Amino acid sequence: MAALITSLTMAGALIVLGIFGLLTLNLNKLVESLRSRIEVEVFVDMSKGDAELKELRRAMEKLTGVAAVRYVSREEAVEVFRREFGKEFLDLLKSNPLPPSFHITLQKSHQNNASAQRIAQQLQALVGVDEVVYRRDLVQLMDKYVGFAIALDVLVGLIIGLGAFFVVINHVRLVVFAKRRVLETMQLVGANRAFITVPFLLQGFVHGLTGGGIAVLFFSLAFRFVLLPYQELLVLPLFFYPALGMLGILLGLFAAYIGVRRFVD
Repeated sequence: MAALITSLTMAGALIVLGIFGLLTLNLNKLVESLRSRIEVEVFVDMSKGDAELKELRRAMEKLTGVAAVRYVSREEAVEVFRREFGKEFLDLLKSNPLPPSFHITLQKSHQNNASAQRIAQQLQALVGVDEVVYRRDLVQLMDKYVGFAIALDVLVGLIIGLGAFFVVINHVRLVVFAKRRVLETMQLVGANRAFITVPFLLQGFVHGLTGGGIAVLFFSLAFRFVLLPYQELLVLPLFFYPALGMLGILLGLFAAYIGVRRFVD
């Protein structure tokens, strides 16, 4: 019975840690997805010819932090405008008033407000560029709150991890404490430290393996039946289940070592 309770305690701790780990991974995925949408739009002088536009594009591609440059012609701009705002306004005009533009995708390391602002200034300085725009307010908001969210995430993770760890350690200590008379007797008859410790470590290994297996089963069933409609939105890395099982084994071994060390000279 004690072995089952120990395994269930470890499984509960691993499930809590697993839930937090998945929340952390998916928070990072959300942040990366939002940052990847940071795009700088460069409007070009309509009098520029094809050769000048190609030269301007090459100049943009050489800038540090630029990952990709996509050209949007005046005709494509009209189609985009019609899809987003309807065609009634454009139909009243005799000519196309929309200029050609370049859409700049930033490298991952430059997807922040400081880099975006620097690149926008460099783009504005290029000959033939009329205007450079990007979602500055959104980028500033992300820079302001993403760091706070990550710091809070790490803090909560440490609290949860330490809480789960101490729950398991204290439970194993109680189990070992109940067997303290046996340990004292073994020491009196001459049993050495390794002879006493190894059986508890083996027990810890089995408890950790069992707890890890229960945790893996919990998440497997949860993703198969409860979270099935949301699987496209959630990230479940390939290493999650092996890592959960390995963490259970390590937790079981460490808890057993800490628990028995106090009663072995």
